[in-house]
Amino acid sequence: MTDQAEVTQQLDAQVLMEQARIETGLDDFGDRWFEAPLGSLIDHVNRDAGLLSPDSSAGVRIRSALSDRLRLVQYFKDHPAAADERIELACAIIGLPRTGSTMMHRLLAAVPGLTALWWWETAFPLPLPGEAAGDPAPRQDAARQMVDWLLTQWPDFESIDPMDAMAVNEEVVLLDRTFLSTTYDSMMPIHAYGHWQADQDHEPAFRDLYRFMQAIQHQRVLRGEPRRPWVFKTPHHLLGGIGGLLKVWPGVKLVMTHRHVGQVLPSYCSMCASLSINSSSTYRKEDQGAHWSRRFRTGLERLEALRRELPAGQIIDVRYEDTVNDSIGTAQRVLEQLGQARDGAVRAALEACVADNARDARPRHKYGAEEFGLTPEGIAADFAFYHDQYLTK
Repeated sequence: MTDQAEVTQQLDAQVLMEQARIETGLDDFGDRWFEAPLGSLIDHVNRDAGLLSPDSSAGVRIRSALSDRLRLVQYFKDHPAAADERIELACAIIGLPRTGSTMMHRLLAAVPGLTALWWWETAFPLPLPGEAAGDPAPRQDAARQMVDWLLTQWPDFESIDPMDAMAVNEEVVLLDRTFLSTTYDSMMPIHAYGHWQADQDHEPAFRDLYRFMQAIQHQRVLRGEPRRPWVFKTPHHLLGGIGGLLKVWPGVKLVMTHRHVGQVLPSYCSMCASLSINSSSTYRKEDQGAHWSRRFRTGLERLEALRRELPAGQIIDVRYEDTVNDSIGTAQRVLEQLGQARDGAVRAALEACVADNARDARPRHKYGAEEFGLTPEGIAADFAFYHDQYLTK
């Protein structure tokens, strides 16, 4: 085995920022609050990630995030009316990963009058150089190529999580541009960073998310699309971001999807393994279970404390089994609690969504708890406080 010191590549914040300036031809990063989380992220990466190449997906992702920060500032200079866009949320789905949250996201986003971010919009939120006004086709094509490349790099990923450039996607990808994001400790073994970011004040990150959403909504309006309330969804809210979400959108309805953690935790560890194992000299499967067990438990405990402070009805609870066994009925129940209309057009949209998202269309995801240092008995004991409250009644 090659010595870690010989293969580990180091990232440098100032070098990455200069590369972003050169790539974009822009120099104005706007509010520089992001430099502190960027510095912390890079410190953790350099210390713990064991990157095999500075051009790994992690390094590219950070550099691209910096380029998009520059482009965002320029977008508002070029389109000052974008600052007047009001971003209304219908709800934010906040459950742990692998809890049916993706299906609920797609169901709600399919409803006439609601909307969600497209995968290509999260990958390329701002127009490319030379892009014709109102025609995002170059970004859509680039996103399709990116999906194809990602699936060659991580061939097991298709069985773990659906990836489609033209399907809906999570806003956490936009939050990657703030360097406070669960994405980073999901794709690299930087466990200390994950715990650190979960303890930070995420309000500045969500204010930046609001600005990205303004730019995206402004582009949609220029294409003749109507303004509609958004459906957010990402486990990042539960795993660190919820305080920032509620500071920016204080009254947003929160849809909490529930599933036994024994069916969730090993699956998520398997996804993280697929992202990390070929790009890191320090990744160890046996460390993954303990990390995400702690991250999940902390997030669930903090949500329980938050429930006691929020108005009754702000959190809508949904069981995984209900989403799977009665997708349409469960979505209609959620829509009712969101105050959204339910009619024939809504039901037709839900039925079409269910037909388009049949699980049998993707290969089966195979994994085992033991390979990540986990046991069913240990998970059951660690999360009994949660299971007893939401899954045994």
